[in-house]
Amino acid sequence: MKLSRRALLASGAAALLVSRPAWASNVRYLSSAATLTGRYAVVAVGEDGKIQFDLDLAARGHGLALRPGSNEAVCFGRRPGSFALVIDTSAGDAVMEIPAAGSRHFSGHGLFVQGGDLLLATENDESKHQGAIGIYDARSGYKRIGAFPTFGIGPHDVALLPDGKTLVIANGGIDKRHDDVADRDLPDIRSDLVYVDWQAEKLLERVTLEPQFARLSIRHLILTAKGDVVAALQDSASVPDLDLPLGFLHGAGSAPRWVETPHGGWARLRGYCGEAAVDSSAGLIALSSPRGNCIGLWDETGAAIETLAIHDGCGLSATGRDGKMLVSSGSGELFTVSRDAAQPSPLGANGEYRFDNHMVRI
Repeated sequence: MKLSRRALLASGAAALLVSRPAWASNVRYLSSAATLTGRYAVVAVGEDGKIQFDLDLAARGHGLALRPGSNEAVCFGRRPGSFALVIDTSAGDAVMEIPAAGSRHFSGHGLFVQGGDLLLATENDESKHQGAIGIYDARSGYKRIGAFPTFGIGPHDVALLPDGKTLVIANGGIDKRHDDVADRDLPDIRSDLVYVDWQAEKLLERVTLEPQFARLSIRHLILTAKGDVVAALQDSASVPDLDLPLGFLHGAGSAPRWVETPHGGWARLRGYCGEAAVDSSAGLIALSSPRGNCIGLWDETGAAIETLAIHDGCGLSATGRDGKMLVSSGSGELFTVSRDAAQPSPLGANGEYRFDNHMVRI
């Protein structure tokens, strides 16, 4: 039986063999990772699975943001994160660490606006138990220059609509008080999707789920070429309801549209989606489930295409190649999936690093 990524870290399992695909190139991807010895890092990895650089992290990392017009990227600490690490992806060096402010902690994700001048990061105010977006000036050493509310609890992922001023925020509904404790099994965790004018700091729209889905936490977001929001969800209960849907599409001013039941049923995802990705060139949506050891594929209308088995697969990224999407796993392996392939195609693996939830192309 294969082990989970935590079990692998604890066990010191044998290293995986490295295989080099025929089409390996200089394209690189950035991901948080852990090693068999328990060290946390952010790494750049090639499509052959080989690590190109490795930077220590103070704790487990999570989401990543690329700064437009530069070689910089930011790796956010996993919620509740005490740091965000700024990286020079060209030199493979750490530039600086951004500490969490006061009673706040980073919530794992963020993005750049105004052409890369400002970094917006999801945060949680532990004293007020409210979500916030912290504003950091990338031109001035990432100085924190302000914040505004997410109008909800426990924000996680965030995306920017094409107008450059409207943020869509996944308020997961779970704050630090409800992490890994018995009272997390609440009938309604107050998760919602909100649209916010970040310049005016104004709530534009709030999207809540129907009562029968009130235990679901909206976690990760991605935009389609048409501007629809794809949302990936997780069942917040300690024992998930395997019949609940875990993905929907949303356009501003409309109701959520649940994607079709995946092949094999929602039970295959074990109540947990770890990432959402879109390949607009192929009209492809992917949702990963490391707990369900599978990747679900849909078209951009939400019609189910296929469900593919990948052990502990979670990180997803478009590759820019023939409708192929990259998948990284907690076993340190890389695969491609596509709408026309009946099985994932293995690319490469490494013997030391175990990729975490997210991966971005640099």
